[in-house]
This record gives sequence, structure tokens and C-alpha cells, in this order.
Amino acid sequence: MYDLDKILDEVRTKYYASKILPRPNILWSDEHWTAINGKYDLYNNQITVSRAFNSNDISYEALASVVYHESLHQDFADHDRKFMLRANRFPNYNTYAKELDEYLSDYSLNLKYDKIIADYSKGKNEVAFVIIPYLEDFQNAFTFYDGNIYIDTEAQVSNVSKSNLTIFLVDNGKKYHIVAWAENVEFFKEQKQILHGDFGGLDFSYRISALRDNVKILFDTTCTYAIWKNAFPASLETDKFCVYNIGADLIQEDIKYINSYCEGFYELGMAPFAIGIAAPYEQLPYKELYAIAVNEAGFRGIWAANALCKIDLNYDTLFNRADALRDSGLITLAYNEMKKAYSLANKNPNCTAELIKLCAMVSDFSLGNQLIKELSGSIAVDEYLANSIAHLQK
Repeated sequence: MYDLDKILDEVRTKYYASKILPRPNILWSDEHWTAINGKYDLYNNQITVSRAFNSNDISYEALASVVYHESLHQDFADHDRKFMLRANRFPNYNTYAKELDEYLSDYSLNLKYDKIIADYSKGKNEVAFVIIPYLEDFQNAFTFYDGNIYIDTEAQVSNVSKSNLTIFLVDNGKKYHIVAWAENVEFFKEQKQILHGDFGGLDFSYRISALRDNVKILFDTTCTYAIWKNAFPASLETDKFCVYNIGADLIQEDIKYINSYCEGFYELGMAPFAIGIAAPYEQLPYKELYAIAVNEAGFRGIWAANALCKIDLNYDTLFNRADALRDSGLITLAYNEMKKAYSLANKNPNCTAELIKLCAMVSDFSLGNQLIKELSGSIAVDEYLANSIAHLQK
């Protein structure tokens, strides 16, 4: 129907083209995204547009506004004031945004899940249904940290096969709604905690953990599949979980639903394959790239830092990459990278201080106390450093 490459070229000619990144690739999504119009990924310089828009029901100009919006993300990470000022330069941008939202709402309502696109039950022995808190804010129950996703719940699940499919529910009164699922999760009967807030990291509690790529989280607008409460044993409401054999007749419709779900997932955290990829900044002069890498936050900061390290691997670039990894919650990788920077730092007190904080997070008391002895008395001790030193010297 629509030629995305043609639209992108027109957008770049008429409205916006990044001066620091090359022309992005562009394609349709595999799934029928209904919660998002599209997305831009810096690591592979690619725009993906919801295939739901490849229709005569969407005007050319409205689709061009999506391509324009995602093109801006080459240079603007967040939907902040600067981004929105640029976005509104597209003619009738807000009118098209409303048109697109209304279209996707109707599209989702009429979308039939008539094709099996995954097999989450393959190789599994049991299915656990687990209630999580926060209702419509259910995404807050999931925390990405150090490469895993941790899930908050009151359920004290035990004696479940390691080869499990776990389906997460929220209690909506008379029904439970499926809001996420995960494969081969690890359950903890007692509540666990990660307490890194005093050292500059996160504090959170959990009873379930899983590899990041094994967790699928829905958008709040796409978790429309509901199950009547009386379909489950009464114990689910009190215990917050129940477990079935994978072949139980009662749950086959639920499994069919998740295997045919096709409206896209809420992406939490960074996929392992993308961590080491460098953003396509290689053509920039070193000073310009360094400024971008220092100022980029989150995952974009990692990709920019990787590009910088590709050009020149030295103390500054390694330190910057370690800092970006830590900022993205990849603590163990940040710790290992900061050790590499420290080996080239000639006892730079700033590097020593940051490595002490990371030692506190990963509980490396031996190295941490060695670094404390080396720390220059001239460096200002911030709250995180003071807490880290106190923790390591216990």
C-alpha cells in the first residue's frame, strides 16, 4: 500500500533530516502495534512503523507525520519541550495525532487474533497464574536491573517447575486481566530486596525474577483479555497464585490467547544483543562524538559511548561507557568496565570514587577497601560515596 522509503525521503527533504546521523532504515512492524505509532532505534538507526497504518483508511499526510516524529528521535531522545516544539512544525501535527489515535483504538477493537505467532508453552511443564499489584499501573510491578526483570507480588509461590510459563494478572473486580507473561521464571517464597539507593542505584522488592528477554509486558491499552474470577479456584484471590499442569483443558484458551497476541509489547530494559552495539556516529569528529556520548542518557548513552570506544579506547571513553552502563541499571557490566578504566586512570580520584560505589553495589569488599585506602583526601565526598565507604568498611 504505502511506500515508507518514499515518505521518509520526502520528510527528510521537506521537514527534517539529522545532521549527525545518516538516513535511517525504515520498515513496517511485524506485529499490529496499536499502543504506539512507531519507534526509532538508535543502535541500528532504524524507524519501525505500525503495520496497522498500511491502509487506505490512513491519509498519506497522517502517515508522514509518524515518519517525521520518529525521524526527530534521531536527535531527540525524549518527548521534552525541545522535541515537541520541533514536532509541531509539521503541518497539522496535532490534528493527525488525534486521527491516528482514534484509528488505532478502532483497529484494536476489531483486530482478530486468528494466527498463532508464538509458542510460549513449548517445553514447559506447568503454568502459574500470579496476581500483581498496581492495577492500571501494573507496569510498576516490573523492574529492569542488571540484565534481569524483577517482579513485585504478594504471592509466595513455591514448588513450581523451573520449566514454567507464568501469566501475570491484575484483579479488576469480577475479572482478572492478563497483563504480562514470562518463561522459566525463578520464584522466591520470601520477599527479596535490592538496596542500592544509598550508593546511587535503585531500591526495590521482588519475589520473582526472570531473564529480560523471557518477559513480555503488555501496554495498558492492549490488556483486554479478561477471565471471570469463578474460572479459577477461590484460593487465587487469597494466595495470589495458582498452578496448573501445562496440558490442563481449563487454561488452553488462555495459552492460545498469549500465543496469538499481536499488538506489541512494552519494552523494559535493554536486550542483551544490543548492549555492545555502537550507534552509527563513526563519521563524526571525535570532539563532537565525545560531547554527544557525555550528554546522552540511558541506553542511547551506551550506544554513543560504544561508538566513542570504537574510535579511541582510552581512560575517558571507558569511564564514559561505565557511567552509561550504570545509568542504565547494568551494574555488573558497569563495575567491570569501570575496573578497565581504573587500570588506565593512574589513580584518578574520580574514577576511584566511582569504582568504590560500584564495589558497594556488587559487594566486592576486597577491592572496595583497597580503593578506599588509595582515595585522595582532596576529593569531595558526596553522599553516595560516603554511604559506599561505610558499607564496605562494615
